[in-house]
Amino acid sequence: MAEVVANGVRLHVQRLAPAGGARPDAPVVVMLHGMVIDNLASFYFSLGNAMADAGCEVVCYDLRGHGKSERTPSGYGIETAMADLTALLAELGIDRPVHLVGNSYGATLALAYGVEHPERVASLSLIEPPFRIDGLGEEMARSLTQVLAAISDDEVEEWLEFSAGRAVGRIMRSAQALLRDTTVAEDMLATKPMSPDGLRTLPMPVLAIYGGNSEIIEQGEGLARLVPDCTLVVLEHHTHMVLREAAEYLRHLLRWWVLHREEPMPAYEMREGKKFELADWVLSRTVPADLNAERRAAAGWSQGAAAAAVPAGASATSVPAGASRLAGSAVSADAGGSTGMAPSEE
Repeated sequence: MAEVVANGVRLHVQRLAPAGGARPDAPVVVMLHGMVIDNLASFYFSLGNAMADAGCEVVCYDLRGHGKSERTPSGYGIETAMADLTALLAELGIDRPVHLVGNSYGATLALAYGVEHPERVASLSLIEPPFRIDGLGEEMARSLTQVLAAISDDEVEEWLEFSAGRAVGRIMRSAQALLRDTTVAEDMLATKPMSPDGLRTLPMPVLAIYGGNSEIIEQGEGLARLVPDCTLVVLEHHTHMVLREAAEYLRHLLRWWVLHREEPMPAYEMREGKKFELADWVLSRTVPADLNAERRAAAGWSQGAAAAAVPAGASATSVPAGASRLAGSAVSADAGGSTGMAPSEE
């Protein structure tokens, strides 16, 4: 594990390079993960190693307060996140434009960075970025409040303790602490709307990727209308969790985008009969009263004991649509209890 102090905060960083090292002129790819329920692991295995194997120098890092990075009591606004990124690049000695790749909130951060620091960015690859000209801060703060309500539900607490698995449980506990013990929600609320003029004058090429069944697909269409050099890719039958659902194709797509854009874009073919293994309660954002029923039955619980474990009036907790759109993919990706973790995350 590498730790770098940037902008006064200790950040956990993983640098990936081709076997034998990257060429001096190799593209630098910086990956920005999602908010709260996520860390660098979601990129480390899905896209990071693939881009390094293709000849790129890759930087994955845990955002402030996430994963193994320092959890400061405040400083979670996009402005501070951009300052963290600028300082990190300086500490790593990276002084040429970088290719930013972001997922969910990380994609929103990448887009904002491109607007504010266009000279530092070679291209943007945005996977499911929540994007609004107006009300972005309100949407992000509302989503985080809803996520906290969901992961604090009694049924989820029991699921975390007995069924979630070590890696997922650790990520969820970290998310609870981040939401309860820091100003992350307040900082998100203070997020300034993106400038339409800034978006219209973005000089770098932008790749925007959305799932056809994503709840924010219309935001992608709005982004493509504003940004002058925007390639919008919509993967039919996929959701906001497209980084997990279509990781194999995204590896091909990102290699094309960064290294071989003069060639035709790789076509996407969905595997026949492919099903995504998200739990129904994750998809519906409603925590069911019987989330732990199978485990209780296997453990020999009596019906009375099981009923006693669920407080009166807590038969189900509804999480409004959009509650997880700004949270990352690390837990929802494997709601059954396992998630890919970078070696230093285990």
